[in-house]
Amino acid sequence: MPSVLFICTYNSVRSQTAEGVCRILHPDWNILSAGIARGTISPRVIRILEEAGLDCSGMYAKHLTDLPDQEYDAIIVLCENAWQAREHLPKTKQLIYHQVQSPEPWIGDDELADYRRLRDELTDWMKKTLHPLP
Repeated sequence: MPSVLFICTYNSVRSQTAEGVCRILHPDWNILSAGIARGTISPRVIRILEEAGLDCSGMYAKHLTDLPDQEYDAIIVLCENAWQAREHLPKTKQLIYHQVQSPEPWIGDDELADYRRLRDELTDWMKKTLHPLP
């Protein structure tokens, strides 16, 4: 079973969304996410992942130091801040940098529109890139 770790700055939006999307696409994989700094998961992320059918009851923001000491099949870094800290990341067979834009602040009638954009962008990218992993 492949193990995948998604990393961003606070583990509040981008890496949590990626973890959720990957869990939907690959429910038999070992999938985690973490931040290089401590944060809290965005309630909007929970909402857009639940819309896609994921049970988010066990999701919470994690710092790199909260993770088990293990080697991952792939670590996917989703932002420049985390990429600059890559020498502090756990061991991995494959380090991937896939920068994604964090959702913009809510403007207009739909507060979740840009969160859905992120979810859909990550879904499309993972379908093309993460199957199969070593």
